Order: sequence, then structure tokens, then C-alpha cells
Amino acid sequence: MKKFLAFMLVLTMTLSLAACAKPAPAAVPETPQEEKGFKDTIVFAPNTDAASLDPHVQNDTTSEQVVKMLYNTLLKFGPNGEITGDLADSWEVSEDQKTWTFKLKEGVKFHNGTEMTAESVKGTYDRAMDPSNGLVVGEIVKMFEKVEVVDKYKVSITTKEPYGAMMALMCNMSLAIMDPAYIEKYGMDLGSNAESINGTGPYKVVSWTRDEELVLESHDDYYGDKALTKKVVYRPIPEAAARVIALETGEVDAIQGVPANEVPRLESIDGLSVYKAKSIGQRLFRFGCNDSIVGNTKVRQALVYAVDRQAIIDSLFPGLSYPSTAPLAPVTWGYANLGEIKQDKEKAKQLLAEAGYPNGFKTKIVTTERYAKGVELAEIIASQLKEVGVEAEIQVMEWSAFLQTIDGITAKEFDAPLFIMGAGPSMMDADGGLRGLYTTTLTGKNDRNYGFYSNKEVDELIDAGMKETDPEKRKELYKRAQEILYLEDPAGIWLFDQLTNLAHSSKLKDVTVSPISTITFEKATIEK
Repeated sequence: MKKFLAFMLVLTMTLSLAACAKPAPAAVPETPQEEKGFKDTIVFAPNTDAASLDPHVQNDTTSEQVVKMLYNTLLKFGPNGEITGDLADSWEVSEDQKTWTFKLKEGVKFHNGTEMTAESVKGTYDRAMDPSNGLVVGEIVKMFEKVEVVDKYKVSITTKEPYGAMMALMCNMSLAIMDPAYIEKYGMDLGSNAESINGTGPYKVVSWTRDEELVLESHDDYYGDKALTKKVVYRPIPEAAARVIALETGEVDAIQGVPANEVPRLESIDGLSVYKAKSIGQRLFRFGCNDSIVGNTKVRQALVYAVDRQAIIDSLFPGLSYPSTAPLAPVTWGYANLGEIKQDKEKAKQLLAEAGYPNGFKTKIVTTERYAKGVELAEIIASQLKEVGVEAEIQVMEWSAFLQTIDGITAKEFDAPLFIMGAGPSMMDADGGLRGLYTTTLTGKNDRNYGFYSNKEVDELIDAGMKETDPEKRKELYKRAQEILYLEDPAGIWLFDQLTNLAHSSKLKDVTVSPISTITFEKATIEK
């Protein structure tokens, strides 16, 4: 049976750190790891709690990195960039490139002891494909026509057209395999509490107190390499300064989202380290194209040229980001380097005049503190826009209110001419980074196309890229789509690409830091 090699460049980095601690005093060992001089618990502080641990619902890095500890996908990215089997042992595609057949590993157990079979795959994907569920994942699998059980350990997926990014899609955690019995039992409440989570991953949830503590414990019947640390505890700390203090005092072993100004100091402290790596992550301010003024292409072009990206980076994120050069980050397959857009205030004023606003206009910027320096970013952009005659009021929203504002409402209800956004496709492919986000919404609501962007040529290019199986032809299609989105008919102001960063105790070793910005602990150990 022929296996297909991945055609995208992916980097999965494992962080291995030399220990610098003195030997721990003798103690009665409680676990094999403790006998080797390792603690049985790692405490990690992200900036926020997981929103949902339902693979079909999770749509943020914090949630996804926990989901990766709990669930598995049919395929996964290997350490050298190749796509390898995860729950699938082997796979093949039909001659017409539309039916993919996956042979599953036998004996894989969910956390409750139930065996994972082809019925589990079908039940998971049927739920994703059902439009009545209203799930975001529905856009991701809209090319699926049917999923069929061939036998107990073999399943086939037939797509409506050939799909060039199929193998990358099978690595996406939004398509992690779930227990159909839990899908039926919990419905849309699946993943909302500890009792409703039943994956096949190296860890299982033992308790979850919202916004306080999420405790994972190793899954003894895991089919792969067993986790080396018994427990991983997530303690969300929203305030960056408080996270840093918790790390310095030893309250936690690692923190996510290190403030740029703290990086040099933390790097200088004996016993602490800071790890940085390029990622899929980008920060931008998207346009609400339903707005009567911002819907004008020349206005959007003007706003793009009004912003000084390097000044923003130097002021807020020195050493942790670099100017964007496309609607995709360089580590994403299909990225086309279109160059950094330099601030040009005269060009911005000229474009505004051509659009019919020679004296500028008034508008609104919507932001949230959930994104690092979200308020400060909005303030700097408002200041820069003012220099070309655009007065922007800033509206700061709580995360829950922000989500309700930008997702799942109609153009008539949507009121965010310019709004903060993070971007980066978990499947590390241009299809995941562009389709749905910038293709015309067919539901009348902004389910993934949050700003109601619509461009016929972009729709056609992204659709063609989805169906094309020749990698080089796909790249050309996506390059043209990016040119339109970034320069000609901009969907947003792309500011910078981000480095994933992790500050940690030097006793912590072998944390997995992925280019999709997730931090996981399935191979990690921490010395006493």
C-alpha cells in the first residue's frame, strides 16, 4: 500500500534543556520517574484557560494545545517535516484522487477503555459534516462527500473533488477522533467539563475548575510512547507580570506569553531559560467590509499604508516578532513573500482623496486584552491613522463579548470597521489559512469570514487551490490570492509574524514546541 509523502515544509521542534540543578535529597520514590530523580507533576501557566476541549469547537491556541494532549488524529506531522501515521497505520488514495482509505491501528483505547475503530472515525466526521450542528469545523470538511466504514479497522473518506491538502487536513486537531458514544451523550456540551472528555491521547482530564486549574494525568493504556510525567497542571494567569512572578518564585515550572521587555531579564537569571521559535502565528487588524466607508477598497489600501509596523514591533514586541510579508507566515506551506509594506503617509492620503475622503473620516477600532498588548496595539494604530486624517475611537471588549461580536452574526448586526485578530492555520497549509476566512460567506453570517470580505477572484483562486493536487500549481494559485488579499483589495492590516515563546525552569526538559504555537508535555520531564 503506497504512502504519500508530504509536500509541505513543516518544522516541529523539541526543546531539550540541560539540567543545572543540584541532586535532589533522597526520598521514598512514589513513581518510576521519581525514582529517577524527576518530579511527577509539571505546572504550566498559560495566559488564559481553555475555551473548549471539544476538538470540533476549539479554535484558539490555548485550547488546541490541551486538545493535543488528549486526542489523536489519523495523521500527524513528523519531526522532520514529513506526514506520518498517527491513528492510521497506512493509507492510499484512489486513481481519481477522491477516495482516501485509511487502515487504523488496532487495539487503540479511549480513556474510558472503549476501543477506537472505524466507527469512531465515521461518527466523528459525520458530526463535523452535519450542517445542523453549526460547527466551525463544517467549513473545514465541506469538501467531504461521505465517510464509510470498510471494516472494523478500515475507513474511507470520499471528497466531492480532488483535495490537494488532504493529508495536511488529517493532521488538524479539529479532526481529532472522538468516541461516538460521548458525542451522542453530551452533544454540544462535549468538551465543556472533565466528565465529557474521552480521547485516545497520552493524557486524560481528571479535574477542571474553570479559570483556576485543569489537571491532566497520564493515560496508562496509551498506544504510543507513554508520557514520562504523571501529571500536567494548567493554572491560567491572565496578567503577564503575575505569570513572570509565579515562574521566578517556583510556583509554576513554565509560562506562556512572555512580555518582550521581560525576556532579556529572564534569560539572565540562573535556573531560568527562554525559548523562542518561528510559528504560524500572525497579528493583524481585519476590516469590517460591511462598513459603508471601510468597504471601499481604496480606503482599505490607505489604512494599510498609514501604519508603521516596525515602530509597533519596536515599541511593544522587540525580539518576539517581525513584520509580516504576506497573509501567511513563512512556516505555512503556500506562503508567498510579498514584501513588508512600509508606512507611506502621502500615499495613504492620496488614496483617501481618491476614495472621496480627502479630509479623512471617523471610524472605530475594536480590540480585546485577550491578545497580548491588544489595547496598546489599538492605541498606536489609532495614533498613526490620525496622522492621515482618520479619527478612530477605540472599543475594548471582554473576550466573551468580543467572540459574540465577531462570530456568527449577520452583516447588519456586525459593527467593527477595524478589529484585532490572530491568524495561523493548524494544518500549516494555505488552504487552512485562507479558505473560509477570506472566501465569501454563504450563510449570511460571519462564521469564519469574520469581516464579511468578498472578492470573486479570491473565491475562485482559493477554490481552485483546494481542488488542485499539483503542489506547484497550488502555490501559484495561492500566491495570486495572497497578492489580492494583502495588497490589491486588502482584507486587513497584517502587522507582524510572531515567535512562540516559553519561559521555564531549566530543570524542565523536552517540552514540544510546535510551529502552530502549541506547547505540549507528552515527552517532558522535570528534575527535582
